[in-house]
This record gives sequence, structure tokens and C-alpha cells, in this order.
Amino acid sequence: MVLRYLTDIKEDKESTVEFYVERLIQPNILRKIVIKLYVDGGTRGMVICLHDPQRQKYIIKKRKGATTNNDLEYLAIIYGVEYANKYYPRDRVTILSDSKLAVSQINGDYKVNGDNLIALHKKVLRKINWRRIGIKWIRRDVNLAGIHLESLRAYLRSSPDRLR
Repeated sequence: MVLRYLTDIKEDKESTVEFYVERLIQPNILRKIVIKLYVDGGTRGMVICLHDPQRQKYIIKKRKGATTNNDLEYLAIIYGVEYANKYYPRDRVTILSDSKLAVSQINGDYKVNGDNLIALHKKVLRKINWRRIGIKWIRRDVNLAGIHLESLRAYLRSSPDRLR
């Protein structure tokens, strides 16, 4: 097939070349670029935030009920995995979080304690495709989702009636 492909190029048979190139490139192969998604969960306001730089999007979701910071960090990662599965099904995705505990537990470096975290940990593992999606820890000061949450909190503190 390769020899035929080279022969066709020499003879300038464009349609045949396109056919062979399409056959060589399988549609299910993962793309080589890596999509980065930033996630963060914050107990002040009970919100999770996802930042998708490729689509220039910030998504903020408010959570109901009393939950811990670790719960919110896990929920943000779960949302990031779901978002990656929906919007980037053929891409490699790295989810970046500033929660050392959640990232280390999901990657198998730390033991998971607490019934609520065990349930959330199992949910992440059920949804994640390790061939495509990775989860990495980043410092708080470079987490774009966390920075956005802090900016939003500062904005709302300066004028609390803006959301009414």
C-alpha cells in the first residue's frame, strides 16, 4: 500500500492519494494535542469552576447542601471528566486541579478515607478513560479556575447587590 501511495504521488493522482491517506489515518486515533482543563471547588459560596482555555469558557456551578472543600474538589474533577468526555471525546485531556489530596487519591498515590470521599472517588474512576484523560496537580496560584473564582468573589464582595 505504501509503494502504491508513492507511485500515485509521482503520477499526481490526487483523488487516489486522498483515498489512501484517509485509509491510513484511522478516525478513532487520538489526536496528539493535549487539551488542558482547569478545575476548582470552593467552600465559600459552595461552587465549582471549570475553565476551558481552548473554548475560552468559564463554567461555574453552585452546589446545594453543606459539603466539605474536598467534596467540592472531587465534584469539580468529576465535572471536568464529564466535560472532557462530552466536548473532547477524541482528544487527550489533562485536568488540572490544585487539590493535592484529590489528585493523589485519584492517581492511586494516597489512600481514600471517609465514606463521602470513597463514593466520589469511585464515581471518578467509573467515568475516567485513563488512555485519554489524565489528572495533574498544579499550584493554587496557576490554577486559572481558582483565580477566576477568587476574582468573582472579590467582585461580589465589592457590590453584593449585583446578582439581585
